[in-house]
Amino acid sequence: MSYTQEQMQAVIDAIGAKTATRFEGLRKDIDEQKAQLDAIERALAISLAPPGGDVQPASARPAGAARGVNFRALFGYGPSDRLDAGGWKNTAEFLAAVESGRFDPRLVHASMDTTTPSHGGFSVPAGIASEWLDASLPDEVVRNLCRVFPMTESTLPVPGWAGDDMSAGATHGGFSMVFMAEGSDATPQTPKMRQVVLSAKTGGIYVNCSYELTQDGRNFAANLQTALQRSIGFGLDRYCIAGTGGGQPLGVLNSPCKVQITGEAGQRAGTLVYQNVKKMFSRQLNPGNAVWLFSPSVIPELLEQSVAVGTGGSFVPLLNESSGKFRIFGRPVYFHPAMPALGDADDSAFADFGYYALGMRQEVAIDISDAPRWTQRERSFRILLRFDGQCTLDKPVKPEHGVSLSPVVTMAAR
Repeated sequence: MSYTQEQMQAVIDAIGAKTATRFEGLRKDIDEQKAQLDAIERALAISLAPPGGDVQPASARPAGAARGVNFRALFGYGPSDRLDAGGWKNTAEFLAAVESGRFDPRLVHASMDTTTPSHGGFSVPAGIASEWLDASLPDEVVRNLCRVFPMTESTLPVPGWAGDDMSAGATHGGFSMVFMAEGSDATPQTPKMRQVVLSAKTGGIYVNCSYELTQDGRNFAANLQTALQRSIGFGLDRYCIAGTGGGQPLGVLNSPCKVQITGEAGQRAGTLVYQNVKKMFSRQLNPGNAVWLFSPSVIPELLEQSVAVGTGGSFVPLLNESSGKFRIFGRPVYFHPAMPALGDADDSAFADFGYYALGMRQEVAIDISDAPRWTQRERSFRILLRFDGQCTLDKPVKPEHGVSLSPVVTMAAR
């Protein structure tokens, strides 16, 4: 059987159409599977709200929902999404171009980025910013424990329940379990809401380096990158712990919901005793989720504390260590330089960071200038990022029985 050229072309077109249709169907299936995987990953990244008045939990990823702490999870990138590196091979190449002061079409001025205020310098590509923000995570305290929110604007309202009054057995601003007789009418409950507003504050890190160091120093760009990463992590912790509010985040130590424990009668100044630690633990709203924060200067006092057990007088140390991790009463212990010195107010804290909201902008900017240190032959490096944080409770919680409780408990001056 022979076919004309027109018939052969018709068969080829038909096969091509079927193949194209099948390919399109497979592509849609792949897109649907990818969307499902991304949805699962994003759902897993969302933090659940702790009980008793914290921010509402989210079961999806609406704008402003709390998310995972790494860059991808926080700013909505899927596990297979490729982060834009701005055309740079690596961070060292980017920093070298910025440091050189020469024109490079890949450098984008921060003032040209409509999502970033006009503060000068160059926008750090997402692929590089993610490295900087994620590299310090393993050594940070707050970002790994608090509720982190992505900020797409300069302010972010965070709705929550006014759960500071539990005296009637209610939680989350008025949710209370009641029992009803058969056929009786239910009494509606009207819970109270409150709103926390996070306003992005611009935090800067400024470094001066000599011309000789920048030009002759071995692996200067790599060393600068490491220093920036660690400085970002330390700065985030410092201000989320001890920030005073106003032009900076309001740290947990200055939260209005804080409860302070006074020293024991006759306790010597500049000391910490076992009774102090017991009382701090007892005033914590959620001790099963809280962590200990101490000034490094408190370490000698902690090492001297022990508990006598049994008639034989065996002593069990208060501070326990396992695999390099410290615990007190089963809860993790962190030592941070941002904590006040031994004997000063707030030198010791027992805090549940599940009640702390941290909002972060995605944009990071870096700038280099000769002007500030021209006469000293030094170059000034500046990196800027924007974030804000505060506790989601504005006062201690009044329980149904006993004294007030709080997610932030500290020691008063002694």
